[in-house]
Amino acid sequence: MKKYIHGTWIAALAAIAIPSHAQESALPKDVARQIPAGYAVMTSKSSDFNGDGKVDYVVVVSNKNEATLLAHGSPAPKRPLLVFIQGEGGRFSLESRNDEIVFAADAGGQCDPFMDDAEGLAAKGSFFTVQNAVACGEHWTDFITFRYSTELRHFVFHKRVFESMIFNSSGEPGADALIPGKRSVTNANKLKPILLGSYVPNK
Repeated sequence: MKKYIHGTWIAALAAIAIPSHAQESALPKDVARQIPAGYAVMTSKSSDFNGDGKVDYVVVVSNKNEATLLAHGSPAPKRPLLVFIQGEGGRFSLESRNDEIVFAADAGGQCDPFMDDAEGLAAKGSFFTVQNAVACGEHWTDFITFRYSTELRHFVFHKRVFESMIFNSSGEPGADALIPGKRSVTNANKLKPILLGSYVPNK
């Protein structure tokens, strides 16, 4: 995917994509205190991932200076994804970290491939999905799902679904402007599980 940044997009990033302090304050204090220095929370979701009856959290953070770095032409910084599992007494431990599955701000052409999606993250039961997507210039979604493995006691890759839409060049009256393009589905190999911390998406 080509990297393309222009002034209006940078302005939009500065106005919309800057992480909110409210996002961090909504997290349990023991999770918030473990956010890496120099980073702020972009979004988070909760679920009982390991089925022990306690609420766990998946959190995406970004460099606090991301908009400034992009405005000065620096490469977009990574956006770490952190998963916190709740233990006894309401204490949380960092179970996994991955710096690759949430796409950087300049990896989606004209749009931010993580902030352009209304959700960004989805979580249910033992699963969570990173929803990278753009709908300006290029049109595609790239959803990467992980699940908590009770056997391994770690999160493992579950499935990746990529779908794109392309402009319809048929010229037929009343035809849809966009038609399905590429679609690919990659399922986990149960015999060779990939831990969340080791997973690197092939872009």
